[in-house]
Amino acid sequence: MGLLLLSTILAFGGTVSGEGVYVEEFDSPGKPQAPVGMEWSRVTELYFPVSWDEMVPGDGYAYLKAERAIFDNGVSRGKGPFQTLSIGPVEAGSRLSIRAKNTAVPGLVGLFFTYNEQGTFDEIDIEIVASDRTVRPAGQGGNWTDARFNTWAEADLNTLRPGNIKKSPLRNAAGIKVSHRDGKFHVYTLEWKPDSVRFLVDGVEQSSTRQFVPKRPATLIFGFRHMPWAGEPDWDGYQTMQVDWVKIEALSP
Repeated sequence: MGLLLLSTILAFGGTVSGEGVYVEEFDSPGKPQAPVGMEWSRVTELYFPVSWDEMVPGDGYAYLKAERAIFDNGVSRGKGPFQTLSIGPVEAGSRLSIRAKNTAVPGLVGLFFTYNEQGTFDEIDIEIVASDRTVRPAGQGGNWTDARFNTWAEADLNTLRPGNIKKSPLRNAAGIKVSHRDGKFHVYTLEWKPDSVRFLVDGVEQSSTRQFVPKRPATLIFGFRHMPWAGEPDWDGYQTMQVDWVKIEALSP
């Protein structure tokens, strides 16, 4: 089954609670089955047409593909199109993780985030980019991957405030800058508590905050987006983020 229950899951108010763990391993074709009160969905703006069976063929992985032609024909300019899968709602008191590779692609942002929009917006995200042009101008060297670790809580949709943004290279346990353009799988984690958020990559804390922590349930989203600060593609054809699993765990109080 594509739905793997490692322990009892209690669905309450449409969110995962109790001491359960939900893991989607993508080993059944098509739209994944979610726990009661939750739902999987998708956005396909960087490569289309695309079916659920193409994104989740049942071989143990999900595939999020972006097409170079989207850049070349100008479709991506301005609106920042997405290629994503999502599940929700999730809520504070959760550890949210994904194991994926090929997340750092020039011209694209590799996303792992929560989002809620109800007049104002809430968001917690890890944004992975081969080189962040706002901190590393085009042509500046450095064989590492940049990232942003962000939180917003009831922020204005026009001003994007209040919010907290941290820009930083990805670092390993020794504090050394690392690249995720390595063809390897990596684990990206959000630990979302009612009063704090921790951002971890491969089990190493990259950032944490107690500011602008969302309180409302949200949707968990992952995949690609094109943004101007991600630079220009240095590739032809397609790039594909390959996702091994997504995990939602209830944190102890």
